[in-house]
Amino acid sequence: MPVTLPQADESRLTGVHAYVLDAESEQTLRRAAANLGLRSFEVRKGDIRTAEKDLKSNRSPAVLFVDVTKTDMIADAMQELSQVCEPQLRVIAIGRENDVGLYRELIAMGVTDYVFKPLTTELVEKLLARNTSATGAVETKRQGKLVVVSGARGGVGASSIACNIASYLAEKAARRVVLVDLDTVNGAQALMLNVKPNAGLAEALENPSRIDDLLLERATISASERLDLLASEMPLDSAQVVIAAAVSTLIERLRKSYYYVIVDMPRVHDEAARWLLGAANLRLLVSEATLVGARDVARVPASSGNQRTILVHNKAGRPGDLSDADFATALRRAPDVVVPYNTKAFGGGINVGKPAWQGGGAVETAIARLVTELSGQGGTKAKTGLMQRLLGR
Repeated sequence: MPVTLPQADESRLTGVHAYVLDAESEQTLRRAAANLGLRSFEVRKGDIRTAEKDLKSNRSPAVLFVDVTKTDMIADAMQELSQVCEPQLRVIAIGRENDVGLYRELIAMGVTDYVFKPLTTELVEKLLARNTSATGAVETKRQGKLVVVSGARGGVGASSIACNIASYLAEKAARRVVLVDLDTVNGAQALMLNVKPNAGLAEALENPSRIDDLLLERATISASERLDLLASEMPLDSAQVVIAAAVSTLIERLRKSYYYVIVDMPRVHDEAARWLLGAANLRLLVSEATLVGARDVARVPASSGNQRTILVHNKAGRPGDLSDADFATALRRAPDVVVPYNTKAFGGGINVGKPAWQGGGAVETAIARLVTELSGQGGTKAKTGLMQRLLGR
């Protein structure tokens, strides 16, 4: 009976791709797939570097075999692959010898399995059956990074910052990203991305029991090849209902399918907001350079545990605002990232549904710097493992 890859709730990825360098391994893989009647199976000539290059412009399959026999820095290559693949991808590395040390290192990084040549049909069949059948699906702890963006006060441009980092991560960094606009009445993310919102998100936030794969598929709006949006635009007289259990259920599902989950969070202090702030890997706090802004930044509760808060000084250089030095003095610290005041880039971009960074110049430089900070690559930091990066640890 043909084996069809399950479209599991937590994944929605399909297909098996294999990148191998030698004809013998290619034949073994094809023979095992044929014996199982496996659909959506592709073998390509190449290695882990070839896979990385392809995944920069294509969505990840459900299972990926990668040849590392001629790769010198295998751990580094896996790190780089992790930057372009989706969290739920299962990676099986193919090496040249039975290296227990390498096996343990790769497993610790989150690689599903490590096998060595020569491959046998029996072994490959077991790997394929284990990773492509619903009964053999292994629960994974791999999750995308949750980034919550909020303003120290209203009107500081937090939604614009959320839109720009989500777009930049998807378009320039080739990450699989979902942007969630939690303001289902006055949210502007759909407008800024020039797409049409629907009622799916509002429906999900009101009833956690309704959140399933079908509802998510209906609610998800494609803004670009790698950027999806969840946004609703309910009537102004609607009472926005956001149940904390619905938010947690929704976000945990999304973290299993996307590399980054960016949440544009309204300035509310309800149970759902507290859960989000506690669950976030990163918090982006946006302010403008005013005394009131500095006061409200100081009133925001400190991050907990290993969670990091990135302070963004938005609209820097706006006439009438504090100077950078005076703002830093009022804050008793310097902001982590400064985004310049540019009404043409931000205001004009919203009018045409184009993120401001796409206009280039100082705005793009600032957004790139912000993305570098939230991706954990700012400054001199020790290299982290494949899944540590995905989990934001």
